[in-house]
Amino acid sequence: MNNINSLQNLIEEKSVNIGVIGLGQVGLPTALSFCDVGFSVIGNDLNQSLLQKLSQGESPFEEHGLDNLLKSCIESKKFTIETNFEKTINDSNIVIVCVPTPLGDGIKPDLSALENVCNSLFNLQLNEKLIIIESSIPPGTMETIVLPIIKKINKDCMIAFVPERLSPGQAFSEIRTTTRIIGYTDKISGELTQLLYGQLVTAEIFLTNVKVAEISKLVENTYRDVNVALANEISFICEKYGIDFLELQKVCNSHPRVNLLDAGPGVGGPCLPKDPYLLLNPSDSNIISSTIIESARKINDSMPNHVVEIVKSGLSRINKSLGDSKITVLGVAYKANVSDVRLSPAKDIISKLVELSNQVIVHDPKSSESFGAQKNNDLWDSVSGSDVLIIVTNHDEYKNLDLNQIKSKMNTPIIVDTRRIFDANQAEEIGIMYYAVGYGGKHS
Repeated sequence: MNNINSLQNLIEEKSVNIGVIGLGQVGLPTALSFCDVGFSVIGNDLNQSLLQKLSQGESPFEEHGLDNLLKSCIESKKFTIETNFEKTINDSNIVIVCVPTPLGDGIKPDLSALENVCNSLFNLQLNEKLIIIESSIPPGTMETIVLPIIKKINKDCMIAFVPERLSPGQAFSEIRTTTRIIGYTDKISGELTQLLYGQLVTAEIFLTNVKVAEISKLVENTYRDVNVALANEISFICEKYGIDFLELQKVCNSHPRVNLLDAGPGVGGPCLPKDPYLLLNPSDSNIISSTIIESARKINDSMPNHVVEIVKSGLSRINKSLGDSKITVLGVAYKANVSDVRLSPAKDIISKLVELSNQVIVHDPKSSESFGAQKNNDLWDSVSGSDVLIIVTNHDEYKNLDLNQIKSKMNTPIIVDTRRIFDANQAEEIGIMYYAVGYGGKHS
């Protein structure tokens, strides 16, 4: 108990060393955020090239505020890089695990990275240390994998689950201002974890049963995925009726209890396409069936094909096909103003276009990925001579592009605006054939 009280005092004084395992788009912002409020943090990752880049103060991905904070934390010596896992753990009072838990074959969760960390922890002296899991996990993972492995020998170590709640692009603000959930495995672990995050978070912190915490993160993203699917399904209906989804959305959302989300090319990123499947894959039993969740996933996964069909429809109206057209795609990232391309709908759109067209050009100021198309870093050279311009990612760089200049650069000015960044009426008034998800325009 004295050691527990000692850890509590060290947290209050911000004198603990925090080890962060996994320095990706959750782990690195988490590590630097704790540094920013006064804690010393040791960062560890399997990716040695990533660690080398970080040690030189180089940001590994696009994130608002990352460059300056990384450099300041390194200069202040609050953030140090350690290549040795055992030394990281031995030198830390608290360990936060932020390793990836992607989908594997057959949409089953791949928990190998988390299991590897747990097995490595099993061999170390962890008594009186606090271990926190932030990785997204299927319900029951803490009880069936994490606790049995780590606590088999280290009976007195403390373990809690804190689901991450950040959005790439706004990570540093959301880490500090978003309500956090602490899933406790015992009272002491929960209260110490609450005390730790209370030094960082300005919002409310909830303590709850660990399984509730596991499920809560997955339900939050499933809720969003299902509601995006509804918007996409409504967009199909709008196309059938020949009305504009945006106008319908504005009218419907005037009702105080309605919030119809945006339709688009599909959902991507590390959470929305994955977490519904984690929810339906408990770690200790068979897959759960859910008609609405599974249908929502199918709808959102179908959107890239729908975008390609819109492109083909637009070309057919001027007696052209994909095979004899130059297609330019703006944006490969899964959402605006980030470099993250994980599960981006752009991948399926571009891959299909590459199969059907002789010339597909890709531009994205945030990412070097091309998904098999030809990458061009010059925006206007990418657009020049195109038959179809497809907006897949609504980066700020694209939102203020001049439609007249776009028209002058294109061969046959067809725009497929999956993010609705341009004004449809303005585009059509100057002679651009404008298409979008949920909008057939004058050419339907």
